[in-house]
Amino acid sequence: MKIVEIRDVQIGTGRPKIIVSLISSTRQRLQQEIEFLLQKQPDMWEWRLDFMETYEFSELIETLSFIRELTFPAPLIVTYRTIQEGGHGRLRSAAYRELLEGISASKLCDFVDVELFSEDNKSLVAALHANDCKVIVSNHDFHKTPPKEELIWRLREMQFINGDIGKLAVMPKRPHDVLSLLDAADQMKTLYADRPFLVMAMGELGAITRLGGHHFGSCATFAAGSSPSAPGQLPVDLMKQLLL
Repeated sequence: MKIVEIRDVQIGTGRPKIIVSLISSTRQRLQQEIEFLLQKQPDMWEWRLDFMETYEFSELIETLSFIRELTFPAPLIVTYRTIQEGGHGRLRSAAYRELLEGISASKLCDFVDVELFSEDNKSLVAALHANDCKVIVSNHDFHKTPPKEELIWRLREMQFINGDIGKLAVMPKRPHDVLSLLDAADQMKTLYADRPFLVMAMGELGAITRLGGHHFGSCATFAAGSSPSAPGQLPVDLMKQLLL
């Protein structure tokens, strides 16, 4: 298993890393959000730029530079989550790729998130790597939990297209769905994984995967900052106390 190391943070070994998402829509609110969360000392940060009021590229880069300065040296992920995967972003295809390549070329973040089912995903991952940026390949299903075999396939595909870390989130409808996700993670860890990945089941039913998923191979977990960025996220303080 490869370890992804960003300065003093090693992802894929030791306790699961706690990630908080910044979801404010303006730079002023982002500053307030960051100043509040700095006291909580998360291991990593994610900027959800699809929450921003404007997507004017020069303004986004200025905001990214601002976030980087406030959160450094902790690893920083930049994510543009599309509507198709539960976010607010409407960009698709060439516009989506252009945005992510521009973000990676800025050298102002450590990871860029690429959605697994984005167009030409493998070449996009390669382009981001060419900019010396690591990649989280992600997939989110806010409606259901696919069968275990499909979950394993998606995790393996994230690895196949050369993402540095894979991320899979699903919505459980019954307790068995949670067991299916954890079983898929365990099989991935045991049989296939050569790099870190993380899994989570969303909502109240899936809380156990956020607290104990690392026992099944999950390398990190998301906690709520000022407000959750996905259903079922626990506050950072509580997550630190309850990690199993």
